[in-house]
Amino acid sequence: MITAYVPSNGMLKSEEIAAGDHIPDGAVWVDVVSPSNDDLAFLDRALGLNVPTQEDMQEIEMSSRLYHEDDALYMTATMIAQADTPAPLCLPVSFLLAGHRLVTLRYAEPTPFRLYASQVQRHVMPCATGEDVLAGLLDAIVDRIADILERVQGDVDALSREVFDQEGRGRKDYKAILTRIGRSYALTSQTRDSLVSFGRLVSFAARPTDAKRSKTTERGFKTIAGDIASLGDHASFLANNIGFTLDATLGHINNEQTSIIKIFSVAAVVFLPPTLIASIYGMNFEFMPELSWAYGYPMSLVLMVIFAILPYLFFKYRGWL
Repeated sequence: MITAYVPSNGMLKSEEIAAGDHIPDGAVWVDVVSPSNDDLAFLDRALGLNVPTQEDMQEIEMSSRLYHEDDALYMTATMIAQADTPAPLCLPVSFLLAGHRLVTLRYAEPTPFRLYASQVQRHVMPCATGEDVLAGLLDAIVDRIADILERVQGDVDALSREVFDQEGRGRKDYKAILTRIGRSYALTSQTRDSLVSFGRLVSFAARPTDAKRSKTTERGFKTIAGDIASLGDHASFLANNIGFTLDATLGHINNEQTSIIKIFSVAAVVFLPPTLIASIYGMNFEFMPELSWAYGYPMSLVLMVIFAILPYLFFKYRGWL
């Protein structure tokens, strides 16, 4: 799907474009979602650009993600999608800036694109040029990443309280806790990857060029770069907290396992003397003094009980139980 946005009274007016149609001359933003090969060929002809394919967007070399060609900037960054689901994704998104027109190319529906498109169609915002739209989109993307990190922070705080809660009743489900910790770490890692990618993109886009930019756009790029740097520090802080929570959870699991092993060890020691007594009197020798004794059987039972209680009392006295 191809959507063109044209400035109108300080806002943007959207218009869907089919392959072969004319792209409005005044369009400052052309948003392309999951294009077919015919759509890519049409964009190449209509815009005079070498629009990257999905395979090109998957390249990880910096020279393939950020480059200047024919007076146009080609920029690709990694973006988080489906962050509110159990299976978030990191997908490449391309930004092409040429002649004060921005072309975005993506194969997903990230939340910032939908929110920004809705805002510029209902509110007066800086959107007279492609640079303004790029700055607005990047600002929306950074805000979304900040929201994701805030949600992860809340999840980590809840996990920490659950792990260190000593007054909670019932046995903790450590398997579920480890699963939640793994999801939080994976989302934080994806967020850091996205922040690094967009940090490079902003630095590349903010470089001095022959194209004139408004002071508002220049300040916007600087603000976004600062926000990305601060969010990167916060993501690192979160990763450390998640690592600490993981270590604490594994420590609790180890303590529980140790307690269980201690119980079995004490039980084995407690029942060892009675077992020894029973083994001795279970021997089938013909001459054993106590076999003909009338009180031999009850005496052996009493000895078993006594020698079972003594180790238990000794462990209690030493504080091992």
